[in-house]
Order: sequence, then structure tokens, then C-alpha cells
Amino acid sequence: MKKSLSLLLAAVMALSVTACAAAPAAPAAPAAPAAPAASEAAAAPAAEAPAAEVPAGEVITLVSSQAGSTADSVLGQGTTKFEELLEEYSGGQIQVESYYGSELGGIESQVEGVFDGSVDIVCCGPSYLSGRVPEIQVFDLPFLFDNYDEVHKTLDGEPGQFVASKFEGTGVKLLCYNESGLRSITNSTHQINSVDDVKGIKIRVAPSETQLAMWEGFGAIPMAMSSNETFTALQQGTLDSQENGLTYTGSSKIYEAQKYLSLTMHSYTSMPMIMNQDRWDSLTDQQKEWVQKAATDACNWQREATAAAEESIIQEIEDYGLEVNRTPDRESFKPFCQPAYDVFNKAMGSDEILKMVQDYVASLR
Repeated sequence: MKKSLSLLLAAVMALSVTACAAAPAAPAAPAAPAAPAASEAAAAPAAEAPAAEVPAGEVITLVSSQAGSTADSVLGQGTTKFEELLEEYSGGQIQVESYYGSELGGIESQVEGVFDGSVDIVCCGPSYLSGRVPEIQVFDLPFLFDNYDEVHKTLDGEPGQFVASKFEGTGVKLLCYNESGLRSITNSTHQINSVDDVKGIKIRVAPSETQLAMWEGFGAIPMAMSSNETFTALQQGTLDSQENGLTYTGSSKIYEAQKYLSLTMHSYTSMPMIMNQDRWDSLTDQQKEWVQKAATDACNWQREATAAAEESIIQEIEDYGLEVNRTPDRESFKPFCQPAYDVFNKAMGSDEILKMVQDYVASLR
């Protein structure tokens, strides 16, 4: 349905995220069900979703935001798809007001809004959730995954279920793992082929201790910076480089301030979709089924759209004039990942969670 900005802007703008350290716990099989893989979603077409008629005066409206991404980005299109599917599956009984980027304020205030209930659903990067659920950062750690098949099977399998279970009791429910994707490096000084080529470069990173530790381990000079400040910093030479998923690099046009792209795929960024727990609990079992199915199906659609878009984005970047390195020496980076692993393990109190994910990925190979 069409947006009505007057509903929430005043309530959301002033909020900021309060980091709360979560107590570490040994991994155990969680009760929360995992989202099915994309191939499973394809086998369950939208037409099979239970239909409903809207009782007079009983329409439910959910406010949903794709924090930090525009409506025309792949992530933004995933939010739109969720809106469309949920209204379809519920026969119009549940409608969605979709917002994008900073329409409801900064990412931090939107995240705080979903925890306090002024926003119903938010999709955001894991670094904005790590203060409450530090386990979410395990999937961001460097060189865990070689391809999207490994990523999706891990997030939709036991490791993803385990991390989802850690949201229980925080005030929100994790519905699914959307994605920004496997991350690669752009640079304005020289092409990146091996870990030696990142030594001394000033690179923008997400505000995350593990990300800072990762790039320091590689020998770079990481600078945590808001994404909306990065383009100007690259233009002015405050930064040499940035790293991101290709869909963001493409939709933001940030490559226009760069000369080189290297497909390092050094880490992965999920984009968890979370829902206020009280709002979820207020729904009937049937309504919960519709919401979860719409989230899962939109997630699988968004993942497939990400994969489909990446090659065309690479070509777009190459056509713009950047030199693209499609086969950098990824192996040269792997011996230098330990500092990031150490930061994560220290926060968790042990290496059990990281080892669980590493062992799971190894079992897929």
C-alpha cells in the first residue's frame, strides 16, 4: 500500500541504538525454524499460500523499512516483494507500509524503533544488531565462504537457526536472512591482487570491531565511516578504498570515485529481517504463518535477484572504465584472518560458535 509518512516519523527520528552486551553461550540446536533454501521456495509457489478474505474493519498494517537502501536497490526491491506477498497471502488482511533508506531516520534509530515497537519490521546490516546479539557477526568473519551455495545452506541450516535463537528475549524475532552479498574491494590507487596490495591503503569499513580487526590483520588502515559519507571521502582522498557487496557498490554508484575493482569475496554480509516481538505475539497463528511465509519467500527472491544482478553490475563498472580483477589471489589473505577471529571469540568467551560454522561449511565441500 502507499506510504503515509506522518504515521511514524516523529516517533522514530530521535532514537539511537543502545548497545547491550549479550552473555556468551555454547552453541546448541535452537528451536527456531530456518528459512528454506531458494530451491525449496521455488517448489512452493505463491499460489499455494492460504488465502483469506478481509473482515470489515480488521485490516492490520505493518510498518516495514529497508534501512539504508533505496527502493530501486535489490535490497529495497526485496522489501517491496515482502509487502506484495504478504498482502497477497493474507488476502489483504495484513497490509504493509514500506519505507526505504533514511525515510524513517538513521539506521540506528530505525533499529531502536523495532526493539521499542515504534517500527514493526526492519531489515538492516548485522553490525547494527551486534550490541544486542553479538553472535550475528559470525557470518561476517573473513573467508568463511567460497560461494553463495555455502552461504545459503549455512544460514538456512543449523548455524543460522542457532543465531536466530539468540534473538529470543531481546524484544525482536528474526524472520529471515536477506543479504547484501559477498564483499569485494574497490580502490583508487592500484589494483588489488593479493594481501600485499592492501597494505597501507585507507579503506572504509563498517562500524564493527571484527571488521576493523580483519583489515588491520591484512595490513590496511581501516576507517569506520557511515556509508553516506563514503563517496565524498573517496572523492577527496580521505579514503583510498571501500569494500561492499556488489549490489550496493552498483546502486550507490560509489565506483564512480574509484579506478579498480577486485572480486576478493573476502567476507559476506547478511541483512537480517527482524520484527518486534510484541507485534508478532499479537498476531493469530494464521497471521504469523502468512508473515513468515512472505518473509521467507521474499528473502529467497531477493537472494536470487542479488545473484542475477551481480554480473551485470560488474559489466556496468567495467564499462564505466574501472579495471576489474576477477581472479585475485584469495588464498593469500587467509593466513591473516586470525585477528578478526580472535575479537569474535573473545566476545563469545570461546571459539565454539566459530568452529561450529567452520565445521558446517567444511561438511558442505
